[in-house]
Amino acid sequence: MYVFLGLFDVWFSLEKRYNYIIQGAGASGLWLAYWLQKEGLLTDKSLLIVECDAIKRNDRTWCFWGEELLDEMPFVDFSWNHVQVFGESQRIDPYTYHHCRSEAFYEFVKNALESTGHVDWCFGRVEKAVQNEGRVEVEIDTKREGESRIHAIGADWFFGSGGASVKTSEIALWQSFVGWRVKSRSGESIFDSDACTLMDFGIEQMGKTRFLYVLPFNGKEALVEVTQFDKEKLQLEDGERMLREICAARGWEVSVTELEYNAIPMSSVFDCLERFHKRGVRIVPLGVAAGALKPTTGYGFVRMMQHGKSIAVALKKRKSIPTLYRKMRFRFYDDLLLRILYQHPEKGKQIFDQLFQHKRATTVLRFLNEKTNFFQEVMIFLWLPKRLFLSTLFAKWKS
Repeated sequence: MYVFLGLFDVWFSLEKRYNYIIQGAGASGLWLAYWLQKEGLLTDKSLLIVECDAIKRNDRTWCFWGEELLDEMPFVDFSWNHVQVFGESQRIDPYTYHHCRSEAFYEFVKNALESTGHVDWCFGRVEKAVQNEGRVEVEIDTKREGESRIHAIGADWFFGSGGASVKTSEIALWQSFVGWRVKSRSGESIFDSDACTLMDFGIEQMGKTRFLYVLPFNGKEALVEVTQFDKEKLQLEDGERMLREICAARGWEVSVTELEYNAIPMSSVFDCLERFHKRGVRIVPLGVAAGALKPTTGYGFVRMMQHGKSIAVALKKRKSIPTLYRKMRFRFYDDLLLRILYQHPEKGKQIFDQLFQHKRATTVLRFLNEKTNFFQEVMIFLWLPKRLFLSTLFAKWKS
């Protein structure tokens, strides 16, 4: 079977048993595939990647910050070492904020995997993955023209959600975002290309938590994005209306060249409570299902990269497969903030405004990266609305 599918050539064998099957050619799945190849595990072992999206192209962007740009990230196209906070440009040493387009990342992984002849691709949807002793049986639906075609394929290891999904009722909040990639109509510079804006709360809140990102690629082009934390997803038409009003209010006469729209869950239901998966378990979750997204920010690209590497290294050394375990106190902080945003969504602006007013952006980024110590965290919480946090903590304790 051979089909050309966007960036990827797609084929797979119905008769073949694979050593590894990865569900999804998104960030987490492709990072794992990359590290399997990098660690030499695909030299004599086979991999099948199952992707349900008919077109893998530039369907999103990823942003992250770090102390250094790794060799594994040559696809990063823009970086900033200053951020705008309340009109002030702050240097964020030792961090740098990075931006990459999914198309470049997909191409990077595809090129890395081309060096091995043991990777197959399949356009389809994983319906079920069941472990039976030392192997996994995976059912894949390669639907064509509305007709389901279920295939059962065996594997030694399966990585993904296995067709299981978390009920929408278990998602307390959603982080929705609508973004425009824009360019100046006049050809004149209208953006400050030296600094990016990460959380500008000076936009309409409407009883929710909303903020603006501005990532300038140069003086004439930028990604302008509205983000919302709320029980309901931000509708595309509402997000675009807000972007039009923001651009008009700031005097930005722009043309829209690309649109981004998505929503990701903000929930601690995905958090891992153990550091390793049980011995003998051969169905391993990835991405959102593995807790790769930090519940209160939605950032997860670097965690997905680190998770993929740790899995590949463990497989190579035949050790227990690690989870994305987080320290208990950071899980507690996230759960507390999620409760506040769920019960008082209008309070998000106040919380983040006070946080950025009293702490340098570098300190906030270190805290969000879960790299602070307990004393630093106490000093951060001292500047937040104490009554609100204490009442929420008391209600959590009573429940």
